Amino acid sequence: MIFRIHLRSTPLRHAFLPIMAVGLLVLYNRPTYWVGIWPETGAAVAVSAFFMSLFVAGSSAWAAARLELMDVRALAAARTNRRLFVEGNLWAAALFWLTAPLLAVAALAAATTAASGVQAGFPSFVGYGILGLLLVWLAGAWGWIVGRLLEPLVAALAAALSWFIIGSLAGEITGATPVSGPPWIALQASALVLRSSAALLLIVTIVALTGRSEDQRSRLKGAAFVAVAALVVAASHVALPVQQPRSPVASPLCVNGHIEYCLWPEHEKYVPLIRQVDAEVGAVPLDLPLPPKIVDYSLSGSTQWIDGNQVELPGEYAPEFDISEGSRWALARGVAKAITRSVLSTCERSAAIEDPAHHWDLLLAWLEVRLAGGGSPDYTTNAPANIQAAWFEARRVSVELNDAQQAAWAVSVIDGHQKYCSGA
Repeated sequence: MIFRIHLRSTPLRHAFLPIMAVGLLVLYNRPTYWVGIWPETGAAVAVSAFFMSLFVAGSSAWAAARLELMDVRALAAARTNRRLFVEGNLWAAALFWLTAPLLAVAALAAATTAASGVQAGFPSFVGYGILGLLLVWLAGAWGWIVGRLLEPLVAALAAALSWFIIGSLAGEITGATPVSGPPWIALQASALVLRSSAALLLIVTIVALTGRSEDQRSRLKGAAFVAVAALVVAASHVALPVQQPRSPVASPLCVNGHIEYCLWPEHEKYVPLIRQVDAEVGAVPLDLPLPPKIVDYSLSGSTQWIDGNQVELPGEYAPEFDISEGSRWALARGVAKAITRSVLSTCERSAAIEDPAHHWDLLLAWLEVRLAGGGSPDYTTNAPANIQAAWFEARRVSVELNDAQQAAWAVSVIDGHQKYCSGA
């Protein structure tokens, strides 16, 4: 009964729509590559949660400070255990209204991705959602602590600003504020459980100690307990990394065409784009030796992470492409690079670094623009001027010459590279 009363009477109920509006604004103003990929959808929710948590911290501090001024607790706290009961219900009602906006944003994000029909990766969505939920809970706890110490308006501003600093500095280090969720990154369940347990400990500590008597000795003891609980939260965030490189899956999603393309199952939405680029492979006006198989980034197993460092393993592995943000140009460049290596396999690029004509880069750029369907690249580069000049020349050829002329040009580029490598 008392919980329902606080639920209807707490001023935090008015924060629901503004906080949710912030989350939706952040979510739907991001590039939409997250739609249709469950891990990326979860990461998008986590990003929204960070910005929402700033307002959660401020709102929580404002509400707690108002309760201090109104002394609401004293109205129903004749005994210590009764005071604890009241405090718990006040906190539960506050936490409901501070959590509900994130749950609403997560539900809308999930509905957007679910409409695409993709199923792989939903557990990762839940994991990133938990990270976002922890941000909101910890922000609410931080705001509640600040609100017990300051006037309402000052408390709200101080809590929001200080939480922004804490989240910005510590979030990236601890992985608490991920900006993306590529399928080659896995969330560690043990780290999520540890962090969730520590956050609950902090919340329970705050409720238990703010529900006690207010003499000076109790305040000092309470502050000490809260500080210890906060240290436990900090330790839980650095004890175990929440994100780890993921091992290649045993059954990737493979698409057969002129080349076999294998994807992380979570990248199912990119199958139509794969087929479009493969059709351009077949339209290249030259019979080129093609690699039998190309795989999504980190799916070949050619790299291993040791102590946080990426190590290349010896052996032969399928070439990789990167399509993490749905860029047609990124996919085209990856496929073009694999074909170029196959065509010029008798001479590695490292042996032609001194080639003044940059035959390797000419062929690569020509294939890239052909596979991308023409136009201008969607990326910027800081490559040396002579390399960029070679790319520009190859793109000019793809626009100004017909297919027969392009084929003859490509043959001359390949011959020039081979002659150079043979020392001719």
